[in-house]
Amino acid sequence: MSTVRRRLVLYLSGFDPRGVRYYHQLYRAEAAKQAAVSGYDIEVGKRARIADHLVRWDVRHSDAAGTTETEYLYCEWDDIVRQFWVKQPARLAWVTLTASWRALRSGVFARTFRWSWPAGVTATMPAIAILLLILVGIGLSAAGYFAIGLPGLIGGLAVGFGLLWLAYRLEQKFNLTWVGRILSFHEREEQSRTRSLDRRRDDFGDLLRARLKEGGVDEILVVGHSYGAALAIAVVARALDDTPEDAPALSLLTLGQTIMWLAWLPDAQAMRDEIAAVAESGAVDWLDISAPPDGACFALVDPYTAIGDRNADRKNPKLLNAKFHEIMPEAEFDKQSRNWMRLHFQYIMAAARPADYDYFAITAGPQTLAGRFAHRPSVRDFTRLRRGRMKAVR
Repeated sequence: MSTVRRRLVLYLSGFDPRGVRYYHQLYRAEAAKQAAVSGYDIEVGKRARIADHLVRWDVRHSDAAGTTETEYLYCEWDDIVRQFWVKQPARLAWVTLTASWRALRSGVFARTFRWSWPAGVTATMPAIAILLLILVGIGLSAAGYFAIGLPGLIGGLAVGFGLLWLAYRLEQKFNLTWVGRILSFHEREEQSRTRSLDRRRDDFGDLLRARLKEGGVDEILVVGHSYGAALAIAVVARALDDTPEDAPALSLLTLGQTIMWLAWLPDAQAMRDEIAAVAESGAVDWLDISAPPDGACFALVDPYTAIGDRNADRKNPKLLNAKFHEIMPEAEFDKQSRNWMRLHFQYIMAAARPADYDYFAITAGPQTLAGRFAHRPSVRDFTRLRRGRMKAVR
């Protein structure tokens, strides 16, 4: 059944210290913009906490096909993010450099450049920029000292610290060290005795399993954006072994996924197993949607293929291009003024014109995820961003 009258959405955000208030306001504001563009009516209710780490709001979508009621659950883990969110400039630089060194040493960065060179640039640019600024500061200090002695040394150090402070301010605005933060978080969380993220994934998996048994809706849609894609896969994987035959349609939507930065780490076997379980399952429809201009994700890269599977006949995941060039306002998409963080959030924002990719029709409209994109084949021949032998992998 592809017609949806009642839906449950489980939404998992990326590695972001902003919480439910931000995401609820974003959903409400962008849904109103999209409704005006696409010609349907959409009502977004107030948010209400229904359990620890679960906040709900209701969405009512109406168009010529009828009315669809959606229960939208924001699955909180931003409290964990804030525990690991480094703010001090010196420590942030250290975390970025050490996490980047471990990713380089373990081969993660090399694989990233082979599979998607824009993602490689995004991942390595912060560490390179920090090292260059340190070298420039040292060079200026040395040059000043040899030129005019102690005053020159002090002046060079001042200029060096000024450059580092400017870099920190830019980081605050554009979140340039985001990848380093994620890599550092993953390692520190894995080493933590609390394993708080594991427990959260288990809790959300239990919730999904219970709602699949409970039924009462036509579709349960699990959405993961950015780092949240890895969490969404983990949540779905935990529910696959206990899905009733008469359960609602189970759909998984991963948006702008950054999974590979984590799945390629040597200690990430659990994540690789979860990717394999979902990719091989016939109980879930998994669509992975990305956009090549988004350098903060692995655009049109199949996570299962990237960890070693070479069977292109699987239905999961279906890879689709969000086609940002068609849906974004020209001023936002223009290369001269493009903000990479704004681009990376386009997946959960309104489009400038009606299109297949409409986040609010997907999460609140009358079609299942698979039904909405049934007419589009999986994009497995996009290799323009790859290097070397990876161009031959489908």
